[in-house]
Amino acid sequence: MSFRSLKKKHAYDGSTFDSAIPLRTQKKLDECFESIETEFARICQENQQLRAQLRQLERQLNVKNEGADSKEDGKDYPRDLGAELDGTWQSLPKNAQQFSKKVMSKYKEQTNKLVSSFRPPHISVNIKLLHRYSGHRDGIWDVTYCPGLKGRPLIGTASNDRSARIWQADGTQCLVKYMGHTGSVNSIMFHPNLPLILTSSGDRTAHIWSCDVPESDAIFPDECSHHSDEALSEEEAERDGPALGTINIKTPQRTLTDHNNVVTSAEWMSGGTQMVTASWDRTSKVWDTESGSVIHTLSGHDQEILTAAAHPSQALIVTCSKDTTFRVWDFRTSIHSVNIYQGHSASVTCAVFPTHKDAIISGSDDCTVKVWDLRNMRTAICTIQGDASINRLAVSDEEHHTMAIAFDNRNVRLYDLQGTYLARLPRRSQPGHQRMVCSATWASDDKFGNLYTCGFDNRTICWKICLESDR
Repeated sequence: MSFRSLKKKHAYDGSTFDSAIPLRTQKKLDECFESIETEFARICQENQQLRAQLRQLERQLNVKNEGADSKEDGKDYPRDLGAELDGTWQSLPKNAQQFSKKVMSKYKEQTNKLVSSFRPPHISVNIKLLHRYSGHRDGIWDVTYCPGLKGRPLIGTASNDRSARIWQADGTQCLVKYMGHTGSVNSIMFHPNLPLILTSSGDRTAHIWSCDVPESDAIFPDECSHHSDEALSEEEAERDGPALGTINIKTPQRTLTDHNNVVTSAEWMSGGTQMVTASWDRTSKVWDTESGSVIHTLSGHDQEILTAAAHPSQALIVTCSKDTTFRVWDFRTSIHSVNIYQGHSASVTCAVFPTHKDAIISGSDDCTVKVWDLRNMRTAICTIQGDASINRLAVSDEEHHTMAIAFDNRNVRLYDLQGTYLARLPRRSQPGHQRMVCSATWASDDKFGNLYTCGFDNRTICWKICLESDR
C-alpha cells in the first residue's frame, strides 16, 4: 500500500498513524515514478488538444486562401500545417506565412506553460527557520495564528493526540492545553474578537472553549533562544514543549453535537456571530455562536465533506468534498443560493477565499491547485500542476497574496496568484518537516515570523519568508 493510500485510509478519529518507515526509500521512488507518469500523460493530452486546434486553424486558413491565393500564384498549397513543421511552409503566400508564424509562436508559448512548474524561480526569496514547537505526541492536523490576545501574538495547533494547544508566537512556552475532545482534534481557529477557540474533532463534535491566557510579558524575538538556522536537538525541542504554568482545560463552554460522523473542520464566519462546520456525514452546518443552535444545514454533496471555509468579509461559504466538487453557498441576500463547480478530477481537499480579492482557490487530490474568479467561475484563471496531492493551502494577506501549498510528499511550495513558482521550503533531514505536512497558515504581521506549518512529525515550524520586493 502506497504512503498516499495509507494516509487517505487514516481517519480523523484519533487512531494512531503508523507509516512503514523502513520502506521510505521504495515509497519515494514509487511516488516519483507515478508523478512523472501522470505529468507526461497530462502533457501528451494537452499536446493532442493543441494539435487538434492547429488542424482546425489550418482548415480555416485553407478555406480563406484556397480561392484567391491559389489563382494568383498558380500553386497548390499544403493542406496540413504539419508541413511548416518540416520546413516546407515556404510555399505559402506571404500573409499565410505571417499567420503561421503567429500560430507557431502561440503553440510554443502554450507548450512552455505545461512545464512551468519545473522552471527556477524568477523572484528572489529568502527563507529562514525561526522556531520549532514540540510537545504533541501524535501528528498535527492544523495550525492557526492570532495576531494579538491580551498583547500576545499566539498560534494554535490541533493534533491527532486528542489535544489542542496554544503557544506564544515567539516559541518560548505552551500557554494552554485543551483536552476536552475524545477523538482527534482536526481543526482549530481563534475568534476574531473574543478570547474563544473553536475546534472540531473525530468525536463528532465541535467545541467552543475559552483561551484565558495571562497578560503579555513583552518578550521579543531578540530575547529568545531559538532564532537560528541551526537545527534544534531533541532535548532543545522538548524544552519548547509544555512548561510549568501551562493551563490545562478539559471542559468546553459549548459543545456542538448535531453531526453524526467525524467533524473535519470548523470556522468562525465574518464577525464571529456564526460558525460553519463540515462533516463526513455529507453535510455542513451553520451555527449561531451565542445559542449554539443550527441555523442552516447545507446538504447535497454525494460523498464526505473534507472541509468548509468562510469568506473573511462576506456571507459566503465554500464546501469541499470527496465527490470531486466544491460548492459555494451565498447568504448575502434573503434568497440563498448554491453553485456547484466540477473543475477537479479527484477529491477536493481544500479551498480558501483570499482577503481583499474576488477569487477562490481550490486544491485537490488530482495534484492541482486552481484559482477562480468569483465573478466568472466558468473556467479557472490559473492552474498549478503539482507532483502530489494537495493537503492544505493558505494565502497571505499582503499585497502579493503569496500561496503556501502543503503537498502530500512533505513539500511546501510558494506561488503567486498568477501561478508563478516562487520557492520551496527546505526539507533536508533537520531544518524542515520529516513527514507529510498537513497545514500551513500565514501571520498577519511578521514580528515573530510570517508562515507556520505543521505535520505528522509532531511539530509545528515557524518560518520567516522575505520576497525580494519586501527587503
